[in-house]
Amino acid sequence: MKSVEEILLQPANQLLDRAAHELEPTMDVTDARLTVLEAVASMMAGWDLDEYRTLTDGQASVSGGDLAPWAEKILAAVEETRIPSSLAVAALSREVLPKNQQRKTGAYYTDWRLAELLAAQSIPRIKSTGPWIDPACGSGVLLVAAARTVPAGAKRTAVIRDQLVGADLSKRALRGALLSVASLTDDLDAVAGFQSRLLLQDSLRSREVWQKHAPMGAALVIGNPPWEKLRVSRHELATSSGQVRHYGQSFDTQIDLTQSRADLLSYLEAVAAGTRLQGKGEHDLYKLFLELGMGLAAEDGILALLIPAGLIRAQGTENLRRELDTVSRELSISVIENRARHFAIDTRFKFLSVVARIGKGRKQPLALKVADRTGSLPDTAVRIGRSDLHTVRPDLSVPEVRTDAEWALFARLARNSTTVGDPSGLWHPEYRREVDMTLDQKKFSRTPSDDTVALLEGRHVGQFRWRAKSYQSGEGRAAIWQPEPLSRARLRTQWFVPKGSLHPDTAARVERSRIGFCDITGQTNERSLLVARIPAGVVCGNKVPTVAFRGGGSDREDLFLALTNTLVVDWMMRRLVTTTVNFFLLNSLPLPRITEDSETGHELIELARQLTAAESNADADPWQIGRWRARSDALTAAAWGLSVEDMKLVLTDFPLLDRGQPALPEESRSTVTADLVLDELATLHAVPIPTTARLHEARSRGAQPYIPAEFV
Repeated sequence: MKSVEEILLQPANQLLDRAAHELEPTMDVTDARLTVLEAVASMMAGWDLDEYRTLTDGQASVSGGDLAPWAEKILAAVEETRIPSSLAVAALSREVLPKNQQRKTGAYYTDWRLAELLAAQSIPRIKSTGPWIDPACGSGVLLVAAARTVPAGAKRTAVIRDQLVGADLSKRALRGALLSVASLTDDLDAVAGFQSRLLLQDSLRSREVWQKHAPMGAALVIGNPPWEKLRVSRHELATSSGQVRHYGQSFDTQIDLTQSRADLLSYLEAVAAGTRLQGKGEHDLYKLFLELGMGLAAEDGILALLIPAGLIRAQGTENLRRELDTVSRELSISVIENRARHFAIDTRFKFLSVVARIGKGRKQPLALKVADRTGSLPDTAVRIGRSDLHTVRPDLSVPEVRTDAEWALFARLARNSTTVGDPSGLWHPEYRREVDMTLDQKKFSRTPSDDTVALLEGRHVGQFRWRAKSYQSGEGRAAIWQPEPLSRARLRTQWFVPKGSLHPDTAARVERSRIGFCDITGQTNERSLLVARIPAGVVCGNKVPTVAFRGGGSDREDLFLALTNTLVVDWMMRRLVTTTVNFFLLNSLPLPRITEDSETGHELIELARQLTAAESNADADPWQIGRWRARSDALTAAAWGLSVEDMKLVLTDFPLLDRGQPALPEESRSTVTADLVLDELATLHAVPIPTTARLHEARSRGAQPYIPAEFV
């Protein structure tokens, strides 16, 4: 998959490759491309190319051919795109890296739209004097975007001459940054000033250099730091050595990690020395750069970074969240999904634009924007009081609420709840990953026997179902799975695990039924939280963690099963989750204060058992099952204090419900599930609602509630 930027620049990129090969056939491909792009930049800005080469002390090799015709063609191709020419040149100036090297270095390059967004969000806020620093600048796209926010002419030239600072590990990247920024001015003296502040260094190991260039701190720290966990994996090493494989596929050869791990440990000791906010778990480059950025920014300075959504989500970033809350007087966070293909990665990937004013004083509310399903940010931010956030989310993870109404509902429900992991609450969960699909795979068998147990994977699990899909063929992410009809569900799995290889605690768990959930999910899936009762006699892979409740028996398990499969709890989870339901996230999930010995608890438990028993029951009535589920949804909502109007707001977050069902006349899609839930809730509240006729008509047309589209 290519990013939008790659697609738009493809004609110019192809011309650049041809020019580089024709004019500099023996030169490194990146160096040759940069030589041509320097000619393009000179045409854009109007400075003399020979003078520029003198300025760069021979850094730019003199071409033996005539650059002008090629430069004219490339500039024309750039101008035919909607990308501003200077930002396009910065994109074309990037080093030519193989995909495995790009991932290894965390080099997910900054799309021009994100560069413009971050610059627009940050530059107008600058009040203090001091340098504008990008500590991992690459080919300078963010520095170009920052300079472009200043009016062309003397003011912009002064910023280039006196304030822009860039650092990178790559000499070629810095060469690209120089020509990209130089394309914005005709003043080569200003370019020379900028060149003197281009730093070839590892910014994480250069505290003395930063003290020299920003002794009073930076007016602006802007960046898209590398996004990469500092770890060594067999998959990455195999890919880097040229093996073509899917993630999760078996290894054909042994992969030795010894030297790579030793090198990584040595680097970690160097870059983590002196840090205090990195938390537990794996180190990540973006976390290290965020801590660096908070330290570099001056009093009243602006910190503006593009970073993964893990900052507002993960357990390992809590220290960073707390520090950012402490040091920032103003804080704005935009949550963006890769729907607009800013990066050549999964469109569901989420990341953040974080802009903070560093300094002491009265703290303004957090200004939060969450992109819609097209990837567009709203015009108006949701204002979340800092003290309210501390109350509702003590770990300072930020719920993705899109409107003031969503924030008000989330906060109200959170205050009237107990989280799953609350030590003083009802649940006291005990989680277990029973079998590791990677580390334990060598023990697996393809054929069953009396000495093995079937292995359940994430795709087996649906709401109230443990045989929602069956394995057909393939391996890893290339495996093929088939949806199983509820009434005819059967178990078909690709692996069987010897009983003797199980950990004793796992072996004991396998002897009884327990609750399991699929930990791979997404906020925009039809449903996000998928929980089922796992029977005795099967073992679960690591994508189906299981949970027991200390001091609680099967009643508590089935109450948990009922609650977590409801729409309102799913709605709360969707405010918190990105792609994985990990234990930290599930522990922080608010649940209504319903106990198993309450009247509502008794009914929910019975409903959960009826819904579990419906799987593989040939006589099960889909409408009766729908009624049971709607009753469970309504009971939970009512007990949590939701009105019918509140429930309507919740239901707007599930646009994929019923997409496979026939719609009512003159309507674009079916709403049979929503109508059924609202009807049940209105009955509980004894308020009139015009759903009865709609439900009758929907049923007459063959619509069935709660049926996922892939099962239609």
